[in-house]
Amino acid sequence: MTTTQAIQKKKNISDFFLKNISFTAFIVLFFLFSITCSGKFLTVDNLLTVSCSSVDLLICALGGTFIIMLGSIDLSAGSMISLCGVIAAKVYNATISTTAALAAAVAVGLVFYAIMGMAHTKLQVPTFIVTLGFLSVARATVTMVSSGTITMIPFDSTFKKYLGLKPWLLIIGLIIFVIVWLIERYTLFGRYTRLIGGDETVARLSGINVNRQKMLVFLFAGVLTAIGGIVMAARIGSGSPSVGQGYELNVISAVVLGGTSQRGGIGGVRGTLIGALTLGMLSNGLVLWGMPSEVQLFIKGIVLVFAVYVSLERSQNMVIK
Repeated sequence: MTTTQAIQKKKNISDFFLKNISFTAFIVLFFLFSITCSGKFLTVDNLLTVSCSSVDLLICALGGTFIIMLGSIDLSAGSMISLCGVIAAKVYNATISTTAALAAAVAVGLVFYAIMGMAHTKLQVPTFIVTLGFLSVARATVTMVSSGTITMIPFDSTFKKYLGLKPWLLIIGLIIFVIVWLIERYTLFGRYTRLIGGDETVARLSGINVNRQKMLVFLFAGVLTAIGGIVMAARIGSGSPSVGQGYELNVISAVVLGGTSQRGGIGGVRGTLIGALTLGMLSNGLVLWGMPSEVQLFIKGIVLVFAVYVSLERSQNMVIK
């Protein structure tokens, strides 16, 4: 092998790891925590805990993936998760019906995301501003609905058993991921979303109803965010107005770490799956290391910036805004 060939081979290996940053981070963290956590990390029970605790993040991030593929952003996810979780808990306690709780929470998610979608498509307000505003609107709403108190969910309830405990929690996460992956890969909905994110003008000239597609993406994300809030409420055993604060950082980090470009048109839900598991593993490992919560938040912020830096495709004439 010549020197040129050796250099090219090293470059190809480097490019592979950079293009698959989420997989690289997953492998590195897995071995790091396996070695440094005194046998506490690499156990079946702990790995199941990591997987289960990542399900609600994964479900929400799947919806966030489509929004970011559009070239948009959702900063309301944390507040919406809290609101949908509280609604589900309250409706379940009032009706003792898991179906009613699911329907009520999903309806709330649809209504809020429909309003955000219309504000963006009809009023031409940037999604950054729209979702930032609804971060506050949803947080205020959940505080009023809950009166600032936690709504407990009985541990022996069907709601908790089938939506918040193993193995059903993992089964739900897997089923939803497969469905969303199939939608992304094999439907016009997924293809149109990617095309609009890649070049909205080309999509419009191709005959795609761009505003209609954006509305559908927001509604789709609303359903998934609501389900994520329901699963989180079932997993922790309560609907709380205080959960989800800063959770939008986790959702965006999972999506971007998974390789979906914040400029739109690039990425997909397979990367988001690895990104969500990587963040779940990072949180678990930091807890096992005894890191305080503020340090964990600091590290997650650094991870997000680093993921964007590594995954962003740059050209000589490209302007970074």
